[in-house]
Amino acid sequence: MIPNLILRRFTVGSYGINGYLVADPETRIGVFIDPGGFSREIEAFIQEREIKLTYLFFTHGHWDHTEGLPEFNRHYQVETYAGQGEVRYSNHLLRGGEMIEVGHLRFKSLSIPGHTPHGISYYGHGCLFTGDALFCGSVGGTSSQKEAQKQVEHIHKHLFTLPDETLVFPAHGPMTTVGVERYANPFC
Repeated sequence: MIPNLILRRFTVGSYGINGYLVADPETRIGVFIDPGGFSREIEAFIQEREIKLTYLFFTHGHWDHTEGLPEFNRHYQVETYAGQGEVRYSNHLLRGGEMIEVGHLRFKSLSIPGHTPHGISYYGHGCLFTGDALFCGSVGGTSSQKEAQKQVEHIHKHLFTLPDETLVFPAHGPMTTVGVERYANPFC
């Protein structure tokens, strides 16, 4: 289902989350999703693949997802995308429904509040980057039952309407698919 694109997972930050580098193989323009940390391994991969890192996407504003921002800013000139109020000084504030172009790749922002007030997942090219909204067999924690209900409602509305074979790349744990989570996730 993944077309010809560059995709690599890195374990980043002091808490060890999944961060993802995605790039268009034709233009070499790339995005790092959930930059919770920066490393020489990331820098080497970018140089080796001749990627022009141009964007950072944040699924939400928790420190383990934003910790690497200063280091990414020191190495690259990047535009940042995040849900409204999630990441201080973000260049682009998302509400959900926006289309973002990364070279010839296109990603749709999907509003998934609950874990945080304005969490965003990113969908494109058969891939879904969920941050802490949806995990393999679980969902991100919330501050109340009301927020948990809101999160599950948005997961059903925006994520579980995607094709079953859509690959889900969460910020913690292994990858999964929309179909597996739709039919087997006990929280949904």
